[in-house]
Amino acid sequence: MARSGSAVRCDNGGVELRQAARAAGIGVVAASEHVGPPRLHRALPALRGRLVVSLGAPMEVRYDGQVRHLQAVVAGLMRPGAATPELVLRPHQPTVYADLSPSALHRLTSVPPRDVDAGGVGADVLLPWAHRLGEELAARPADGREALMRERLLRHLDRADRVEVCRDAHAALRIIGACEGRISVEELARQVHLSPRRLRQVMHGALGIGPKFASRVARLAAAADRARAGADSWARVAAESGHHDQSHLVRDFRDLMRTTPTGWLAEEGRNLQGRRLRSA
Repeated sequence: MARSGSAVRCDNGGVELRQAARAAGIGVVAASEHVGPPRLHRALPALRGRLVVSLGAPMEVRYDGQVRHLQAVVAGLMRPGAATPELVLRPHQPTVYADLSPSALHRLTSVPPRDVDAGGVGADVLLPWAHRLGEELAARPADGREALMRERLLRHLDRADRVEVCRDAHAALRIIGACEGRISVEELARQVHLSPRRLRQVMHGALGIGPKFASRVARLAAAADRARAGADSWARVAAESGHHDQSHLVRDFRDLMRTTPTGWLAEEGRNLQGRRLRSA
């Protein structure tokens, strides 16, 4: 194993590489290729950024009433009033995906998270090395692409210029994520040593969203995780993810994803081994 700054190359199953990536703010990294007829994939609600690179034809990305075709996309945090983006999955269009903490996204792009929403921008606009990364990933065997993505992101983070981040806003977002959105604005403000009004100001200024909306996103993300893990009913998912009741969960699915819980599960059934939840 060789190490240069925070860039790590690992040959022992990638354990140390994954640990270094997580420490740098790089979360899930996945390489995949859709098989079968084209289908729609809705991004899950998240309080993190995303980098998605197509190794085939440009991806069709739908967001807030617009359709774009992008070879690689950098996406930021969700915004009120717009549902999560949708991606049309097509055969023979392998992709590599990485999720990024807001601070890692800021360092890689030199753009504050408030200026990059969930619809994203073409990666070549913010990451001049994105095209080269796509070529490298395409040339690598499928089982080596995730490690290469982590290595390259770590290298670019290591070389990135220092950026000024709002520590209070980022700390508040981490707390919201850790407690799955089940925290009041007043308690959150107390934990980051700000008044509720000042907390709202710093989060909007740095991230483009406030604490209430961030908590709503975190609760729906937790609900989706519980559904994927095999909860036996949507009523139980709603209760365990901090929603008042099942109708509250349904409203959040409609507002943030433009679908229903059962509709989303049907769309994602192949990835979820055909699992179905009872409605009550």
